[in-house]
Amino acid sequence: MDMTEDKGTRSNEKVSKFHDAINHYATEQRNQIEREVAEYKARELENAEKEVLNEAYRLIQAEMASMRNKIAREMALREQDARRALLTRRQEITTEIFAKATGKLNEFVASDKYEAFLTKAVKEAAPLFTAPDTVFAMKPGDEAHQAAVKAAFGGNCTFAEDKTIHLGGLRIISKSLGLTADQTLDALLEDQRDWFETHSGLAVV
Repeated sequence: MDMTEDKGTRSNEKVSKFHDAINHYATEQRNQIEREVAEYKARELENAEKEVLNEAYRLIQAEMASMRNKIAREMALREQDARRALLTRRQEITTEIFAKATGKLNEFVASDKYEAFLTKAVKEAAPLFTAPDTVFAMKPGDEAHQAAVKAAFGGNCTFAEDKTIHLGGLRIISKSLGLTADQTLDALLEDQRDWFETHSGLAVV
């Protein structure tokens, strides 16, 4: 066997081992995520705000499974090029997935379930916000829900328009009590972005 053939054999073995390692890692990550999602559903499915995100979770899981398979194939063929490309692709995938999740939440806000979500969030927070200076900050266009929110709160309160809220939900603020509760869909989705970046298996090493 000449040196060229021997070098080629070692290269093929390296690619094969790397491919096996990527598949093993992806399987471990998928199993871990499936366990965490199952535990999450069992514990939190009855909470309205988490119920809103269930469809987004399923979408994220499907996209992540497809993504891992594609990346494993790419890295088996060209390890170094795939690692450099992963930096860009990771951001693209994150953007694509959360654009879809945002679309699902926008559909929810336009549905008749949105007001129930708002009033449930208010009722859960009401025992903490006992001062008359309680303010409900809502996104522009949510004025139609103010009456339902006030009725659910059952105490003195005022409303403020908050242009930093883009998806929906509300922030509850009491300066005298020094309390703020962020019950916005924006915050819930951003929490999932952190979760995705931690569990996606897209770390570049």
